[in-house]
Amino acid sequence: MEFIILAMLPGRHCLGDRQRILQNKTDYLSARIKDIEGEISPTLAQRGTKRKPDDELSHWSVEGQELVGKAKYVLSQVGGGWRDFFKGVKMRWDVDRIVDALDVHDKKGDVLFKQAMSDAQGPCHGYHIPVKALVGQVASTTLRRLEVLLLEDDKVGRIAIHGVEGVGKTFLMKHLYNSALKWVHKFDHVFWITFPDQFSIKRLQDAIAAAVKCDLACDDDLDLRARKLSETLEDLVSFVLFLDDVTGDEFTLDQVGIPVPAEGSKYKVVLTTSSTLERSLLDSFEVVVVDPLEEEEAFELFMLEARIDLAFAASLGDTPRLLAERCCRMPRLIVDVATRMCGIDDPHEWRYALYESMCLGDSQIDGVYHQLDW
Repeated sequence: MEFIILAMLPGRHCLGDRQRILQNKTDYLSARIKDIEGEISPTLAQRGTKRKPDDELSHWSVEGQELVGKAKYVLSQVGGGWRDFFKGVKMRWDVDRIVDALDVHDKKGDVLFKQAMSDAQGPCHGYHIPVKALVGQVASTTLRRLEVLLLEDDKVGRIAIHGVEGVGKTFLMKHLYNSALKWVHKFDHVFWITFPDQFSIKRLQDAIAAAVKCDLACDDDLDLRARKLSETLEDLVSFVLFLDDVTGDEFTLDQVGIPVPAEGSKYKVVLTTSSTLERSLLDSFEVVVVDPLEEEEAFELFMLEARIDLAFAASLGDTPRLLAERCCRMPRLIVDVATRMCGIDDPHEWRYALYESMCLGDSQIDGVYHQLDW
């Protein structure tokens, strides 16, 4: 008898009014389902991923279609109006119940649609990183080995690029990152993370969370943050995470919230580090050691960065080659010294720069360009 009492309460719309309200809400829901599927689905298909919010939105659409079916059935029933009091009251009760259900469903759709749009606009595939061209066979060979491990070998999920400071690890990883961007069928997302200068688990989590759009602002518990971050990354299905300049601080991928890649998994982790290879973090990593350039390659890089043409080179004699040799075949030092010498057309200044470098021991050469007054 509850529906009879409710139907007779003051302020209730007559059956005809309620039917019009139900018809309008039904038409609105049908149109909204069509719009959402047309707007979200192509974006998700382009991303090539399927995440939990996507499943929830699909379930919402199915529920909505069921409600539309029920509403159409009720609207198709010809109530006897007040000539058939009980039938009319029950119909109004059915109409009110479906109208309320449509209101609840619509509010739920607002939340899911906003979340789905955030996801669709969320972590992008990645952005190209500007980087200079490779010089020499050593760099080309090392990069090719890295590309095979990352892009072609599904048995390798973790890669460490190891070498002393200034040998070109970050330079090579930038090229590797750009290569990964081109393999859109391999990785849906490609992330570059610079390791925090002052390491802590929380700072590293924040850096990764910012890239993958995972909100950790309200969480202080490291384990909870790690779990949220891990779930966000796992939802991405396929990705590669580049960690640049990892220090010697001890931590594990699990502590941070980075899913540990296993053989055949669709995500990988690549890092650069100068720390000892004995640390536990690198136990399961495929390590690629970056060697200094060959002497002739070092000289070629120096001439390229200093922008020395053949005519000017004749006036400098062996000075550029000797300066390049003083850089210990280390790309970063070669580029730094050559860049500072670029544009200097006085041979005396070139010879003075060489003299200053010769006065330093090999252990001090890394700071030579800071001491030269050019």
